[in-house]
Amino acid sequence: MILWNFKGEKNVEKNFIDYHLMSINEPEFTNTQVYAHRPRKLLSNEGYPLVDLSYTASQNNIFEETLMNRYSARNPFEAREKVDREKIAQFAQLAMIGGEKENRTYPSGGAQYYVDCYFLFNENLVDQQLVEQGNIMRLNCDTQNLMVKQYQPWEEISKAFIQKYLVHTAQFAIALSCDMTSISKKYTDISYKLVQQEAGHIGQNIQLVANYLGLESVPLGGFYDIELSKLLGDNQTSLYAFLLG
Repeated sequence: MILWNFKGEKNVEKNFIDYHLMSINEPEFTNTQVYAHRPRKLLSNEGYPLVDLSYTASQNNIFEETLMNRYSARNPFEAREKVDREKIAQFAQLAMIGGEKENRTYPSGGAQYYVDCYFLFNENLVDQQLVEQGNIMRLNCDTQNLMVKQYQPWEEISKAFIQKYLVHTAQFAIALSCDMTSISKKYTDISYKLVQQEAGHIGQNIQLVANYLGLESVPLGGFYDIELSKLLGDNQTSLYAFLLG
């Protein structure tokens, strides 16, 4: 087994970028990267002794109900809930910020919080007061604010996503990303693994909180990495994306 040696190199982040670029989506390869759905083959018990885990979730427990009802949207979004400042504040606090306490609502290796969260709003479907200064915003969990970075028409933003029937009806997207030049400073060779794990933790929160607040959501590998990263700016490299509506 050959291990990458990141230590002692002047340009550590280049190795992370090269590694990341090996798995990104590009428009010219879309036809070979998007596959027809295949039903999952159920795992058999293979004749082993069994422990029965049957359990009926409590209908009076909102936590159990939220977990049991989590799902990823497959059809165009219906926009059953109005997305405005209040809704986004509640969403961001529960899924990411966690109020005034130092730690957030998701774990991060060494509490470094290298993964950045960007909100991209469909200006045609959300409350206009939310996007009057711009519709691409970076979440600052430390100050509990959305920092308005720029405005791009949703028509342009949608080009970064492959599933057009979903993106056209989404009220907003969330992009999880990181600055590749900074993630190696503490954990060197395992930093890339840690940001991927952190993105997964945030992603589960996104889906559970969306379900709790009456929003539909879908996690996506189907986005064009370079195009989405350009929309974010700030030297960001996209890791994971979600559409919500």
